[in-house]
Amino acid sequence: MRWSCPLLLGACAAFGSSVGVAADESRVITVEEAVALAIGQNASLQAARARLEGGQAMASSTARRLAPAIRLGDEYQHYNEAFVVPMGAGAVFPVRKQDTNLFTVSADQPLLGLLRLSADYQSQQRSTEAGAAQVQSAELSLRQAVETMYLRVFEARALEGTALASERELNDRLEVARAQLATGVLTEADVLRVQVAAANARQQAIQAHSQELVARAGLLALMGLSADDASVSFAEPKSLLESGQTRPEAAAAQDQALSGRPEILQTRLSLQAGEHQRRARLYSLLPEIDLEGAYLRSYGQIILPTNSLFIGLSAKWAIWEWGASYASYRASLAQERAAAFDLENQKQQIRAEVTSTMAQLDAASSAISVAEQAIASAQEAYRVTDAQLKAGTATTTDLLEAQSALTQARLNYLRAQYELAISRVNLRRALGQ
Repeated sequence: MRWSCPLLLGACAAFGSSVGVAADESRVITVEEAVALAIGQNASLQAARARLEGGQAMASSTARRLAPAIRLGDEYQHYNEAFVVPMGAGAVFPVRKQDTNLFTVSADQPLLGLLRLSADYQSQQRSTEAGAAQVQSAELSLRQAVETMYLRVFEARALEGTALASERELNDRLEVARAQLATGVLTEADVLRVQVAAANARQQAIQAHSQELVARAGLLALMGLSADDASVSFAEPKSLLESGQTRPEAAAAQDQALSGRPEILQTRLSLQAGEHQRRARLYSLLPEIDLEGAYLRSYGQIILPTNSLFIGLSAKWAIWEWGASYASYRASLAQERAAAFDLENQKQQIRAEVTSTMAQLDAASSAISVAEQAIASAQEAYRVTDAQLKAGTATTTDLLEAQSALTQARLNYLRAQYELAISRVNLRRALGQ
């Protein structure tokens, strides 16, 4: 790491000067702040929260239908004339005035229907809880995406710094080669080889810079900011690069993922919602029996009392509807079975994801050790080749090959560092942390 810090600082300076925003940047955002902004402003996550609020309101609506319903009604009618019954000898019996009015206050309470309504409420309640687990899963996925993209920004920046450092070394070598060309020590072909190597290093820096701009735009978009917002800069992701996570054992990791992943909770709650929905459809096959009562105040109807009250029971049963309700019950039964299969399938997928992620973490850890050894070997090879060139026992081509090998070893080490950090991020997501 003796060479990596200066290169990272050089890459940061180069980036600021190349995009021309260093003097205007006023916000320095850490990785945790970036995650918080994304969770608070990401449109996809806000849509998930809005759907959760709708589900909660629907469950509340169903719960309120368990209580008695009170209704008010008022009916006014104006007839063409009053209704009277002739009684003979010129006498009449008034039955209805020309203007009538009927005001009612009624209440009804489902009795047997409480079984269906209660099951519907339980189903919607579980669906709402599943929606909350889905929001939690979306937040974890968004955190993973933000942290990964954050690391990609700094990986590209570090690669650019390494490429620029290599270009500077090759330009210094080019000046020496031109001087040696003037004295006849080197040929024009040797100078051209150095120029090509410097141009290749410059090309690597340009590619890395382009990758950083793409990663930066993606990160800003995840945070709900404009992709070309030049007022934002990012702090070093030290917390992500430093190893603060102990690799769990395979069996323990599987158990932790199955108990901690919100996706498992979401599917399990969806299965429970399906069970309650099946019961609700089964209860809908029963007759509806309601307790009802009302107060009526009549005006204009001579044969009706002005004030009256009643209380009673009402019952109705759809004894023939071509099997529609039973088909609905069968559909809910099939959906319940499907949810059970979904749960088992999801468990298998999560087990495979944890195994794959841990394998990637092990590979990234091994790549770090290999890259460190490769850097040490490449540095020594470059030192020896440089000494041999000065002694006249090696060629410029040999030195350029050693220089290229050293640059590639440094690039591989940087990539391995960031791949290891990204593997840790992926493992935390796989475990539901």
